[in-house]
Amino acid sequence: MQTPSTSITRTVRKDNTIWYEGSRYSVPLGTYDGTSKEVGIRVNESTLQIHDVDTGEIIAEHERSQRRGQLIQNTNHRRDRQKGIAAYFESVRRQFPDPDLASSYLEEIRRLHPRYTRDQLQLIQKTLDQAFQESVDQALRYCVANRLYRAVDFADAVNHFSNSCEKTSSDRSHVTQLSGVDPAKWKAKPQIRDVEIYRRILRGG
Repeated sequence: MQTPSTSITRTVRKDNTIWYEGSRYSVPLGTYDGTSKEVGIRVNESTLQIHDVDTGEIIAEHERSQRRGQLIQNTNHRRDRQKGIAAYFESVRRQFPDPDLASSYLEEIRRLHPRYTRDQLQLIQKTLDQAFQESVDQALRYCVANRLYRAVDFADAVNHFSNSCEKTSSDRSHVTQLSGVDPAKWKAKPQIRDVEIYRRILRGG
C-alpha cells in the first residue's frame, strides 16, 4: 500500500538544490533567483516531486534517496535554461521605436520573472507583430510610468492605444465636407484684373 503524498516547502539554495531528509535534490539552473525563494515538494513512498508554489508547475521529479548525504541530480538541470534568451531578448528589444527604453523595461521583466522570461518575450513578440509603432511606443511609456512589468500588461496597453488611434483616424475620415459646394471649385483661383482697369474706374472712365 502506497503512503499518501504530503506537500511541504523548501528554500532553494544557491547551487540550485533543495535539502530533504539529509540529501540534496536538484532543481533547474536559474530557479535560485537571489532571494529566499521557496518551492513546494510532494513526497510519496518512492518519489519526490518539486513544484512552483505560485503556479503549481512541476519543475523537478526525483527518486527518493534511501541514504543521507547524497546529491540526487537530473543532468538536464545543469543546462542553462537561459541559453538563447539573450539573443531573443536583443531581437525583441530592437523592434521597439525606443530600443533603449525597451531594454530597461525588458530587463525588469526578466528580473521579476526569471523562470518565465521566454514566455514573457514570446507574448511581447506576438504583440509587436500585430501593432503599429505609435501604439507600441505609447504602451511602452505607459507601462514604464505605471510600473507594469508583465507581458500581458504590455499587450493590454497596446490594445488600448491601438483602439484610440483607430478611433481618431475614423473621426478624421468623417469630417463633413462643405455642403452644396462643387469640389472642383475648391481649387479655383480668384480672377486677377489689370491695375489700369481700377484706375479708369476711379477716374470715372
